[in-house]
Amino acid sequence: MLAGAAVLAATGTTAGCSGDGGDDGGADPARIERLRRRAAAESRALLRRYDATIAAHPGQVTALEPLRAEVARHVAALAHGLPADTRAASPGPGAGTEGSGDRADAAPPPPAQKRGGEAVPADPAEAFAALATAEKRTADAHTAALAAAPGEFAGLLASVAAAGAAHVYLLGTTA
Repeated sequence: MLAGAAVLAATGTTAGCSGDGGDDGGADPARIERLRRRAAAESRALLRRYDATIAAHPGQVTALEPLRAEVARHVAALAHGLPADTRAASPGPGAGTEGSGDRADAAPPPPAQKRGGEAVPADPAEAFAALATAEKRTADAHTAALAAAPGEFAGLLASVAAAGAAHVYLLGTTA
């Protein structure tokens, strides 16, 4: 169903998601940290949305898990270099013990409910559409942040935003 997600991963849509710091040309470290915190928080909220959707529609885990795993990698890349309490992202359904030491999202969200808000639609097609909307909103936020982001981090944001746009497309084709 989501064979396209595997193709995207294999072709490197997350290749720019290394989050290895790089040289941002002497940009203000405090400003970069604020940008990283905001971007990581936006992607972390999207990750929680995936978790809630998977909890509400466990029969869709095969379709959603590859995209959810990529969003988790985005959270880690965006939060790279931040204090540990702001970096954590849960590995999610079916994941091993990797990264399970300091998970901020260790407890699963209540079924059919996103933490802090929006209910997950009961109809799988509607749930996928809501997830696509959340992906688009997150990708748009990352794109908007590009104007303020220095060099290496701007490249990371652009890569994550592009992956989010691909996710929107893939979610639409699976609904």
